[in-house]
Amino acid sequence: MLSSEINGFSSQERLIRGALAIWANQGHSAMSARSISRDTALPTSSIYHHFGSMEQLLQSAQAHARDAAQAWCEAKIAEISSWPSGGGPESLARMLAVFLDDWVQDNRDLAFAWNQCHLLAQRDAAYLPAIDAWRRTWASFWNEACDRAGLAEHAGATSHIFEATGQMHLIRWNRMIDRAALDEFCTGWGQWLSGSLAEEGPWRRHAREIALASAPELSAPNGVAAMIADAAADVVEDLGIAALTHRAVAAGAGVTLGVVSYNYRTSADLVRAAFDAIYRRLTAPIRDKPAYPTDRGEMLAAWADFSSQPRRLAAMEELILAVARDPGLRDFGPQLRYLRGRSSSLQLAAQLGPEASISPLDAAIYSSLVSGQRRALIGLPEADIHAGLDAADALIAGLRKAD
Repeated sequence: MLSSEINGFSSQERLIRGALAIWANQGHSAMSARSISRDTALPTSSIYHHFGSMEQLLQSAQAHARDAAQAWCEAKIAEISSWPSGGGPESLARMLAVFLDDWVQDNRDLAFAWNQCHLLAQRDAAYLPAIDAWRRTWASFWNEACDRAGLAEHAGATSHIFEATGQMHLIRWNRMIDRAALDEFCTGWGQWLSGSLAEEGPWRRHAREIALASAPELSAPNGVAAMIADAAADVVEDLGIAALTHRAVAAGAGVTLGVVSYNYRTSADLVRAAFDAIYRRLTAPIRDKPAYPTDRGEMLAAWADFSSQPRRLAAMEELILAVARDPGLRDFGPQLRYLRGRSSSLQLAAQLGPEASISPLDAAIYSSLVSGQRRALIGLPEADIHAGLDAADALIAGLRKAD
């Protein structure tokens, strides 16, 4: 065996796998030639010998992840080729739950690489072609899967649900509850595709109650704690999650280190503070408006307002991935997974009318739909945003008619 091959992998493969492992376990901020060299037991010179540059190694790692994802998609399509066709919403819901769990649990490094690519593309246009390639992979996959269920017209919306829910399912909290709640979520999506609002099941209700009980109370908006939380949010938005330390927040807030430590004792407390502050900033336009716009021009304007905050949106995604990676943030997991949709419920209620009986599951589904749609349309022209809004409009119209 060549000295460049260990355990059946060439040096190039080991370097690529090393990059994927860092994205999955530490995040992009930990990525460097030195860290890859340390983790792969290869000299840093091998990176430049095989790839020419660190950036080219990362692009090659993304291409490797997409090729592996494409192979996974082909295997899953082959699996369902023998299933009964035309099964409708219930069949698609079960398919979605299985595929989501299999993707996240069996291909964790690939799932993190996909999510990391989204983050990189929001900050570096050089990664937009990589996002396009991921987008084509999933579009083809869900076109085939939904066509098998007899629901080809809902392929785009289901792909958006897969995007956002897959990110949340990366968060490992309680395996049994998370898996059961995922089934209930996907069943709810099937109900939406049938034209009915969803009823929250016992597992999601149980998880939501735990999340509510463990969630810290939001700081008073004019208090010292709120000022510190805003400084924590600024650090994450400007420098990334890796820079979020008590000392950095103290400098940003203009207070002593002791004041920060008194209000937010642990690193996990700081993450919660930053998340709450960023969430408030993102949802302020929604909370401040008496009703969500229903006119298409107003909806596009609202979309533009929301999408004009790429730094905050990227910071929110980075926080979610940090919780998914770091066991020290595990207790924050249920709050992210099961309290989502608090602002989305206002949007949905405005579109369905005051008589609609909207459950927390409906709000979570709508939140995932909008979040996945935004992620899927990164870097695309307005015409494609129109098409995405059309898909959501058709679903909401069906719910409004049924209600």
